Amino acid sequence: MNKTWVAILAACKIGGTAIATVQPGADQPRWNRPDMEQMRAKREARKAEDMAVLIGLQADQRPALDSFLAAMRPPHDGPDGIRRPGPDDASPGDRALPARLDAMAKRADQRDSELKQTIAATRKFYAGLTPDQQHRFDALDDLRHDHMHALHGPMGGRYGPHGPGVPLPPPSGT
Repeated sequence: MNKTWVAILAACKIGGTAIATVQPGADQPRWNRPDMEQMRAKREARKAEDMAVLIGLQADQRPALDSFLAAMRPPHDGPDGIRRPGPDDASPGDRALPARLDAMAKRADQRDSELKQTIAATRKFYAGLTPDQQHRFDALDDLRHDHMHALHGPMGGRYGPHGPGVPLPPPSGT
């Protein structure tokens, strides 16, 4: 090999190593940085404060809002908020169909339990509000649903039930 090419390859290797060592946290994915928990906490605190102002909460009602928002937070297995595979989460090819169906049923039961807890927390918070505050809370919920509908469409996906680039069928009756 030509000495020039050897020098170029060596320079690229050395330069690449220098770049990799200069960037702190380069070995961590963007969503798993050490400051993500702090950023999430700040965002949640700002959201709680905004809700308290918009609903018109009194100071003595703030703990109820904090409890409500904590109950609404999705469960996370890891301290960084990332769900870790458990012993029942083996890949589909690793188990027979009945075992995979049992795992699916277990996850469905867990989601059902979490949903019931969310509903109970919402009812409890709502019951502690004055009629005017309940009206404001309803308005916020309507806005949230309108926003989600605008983002994801009536069928839950960004592109509707048919995927990107596929035109939606005309409404029935036309």
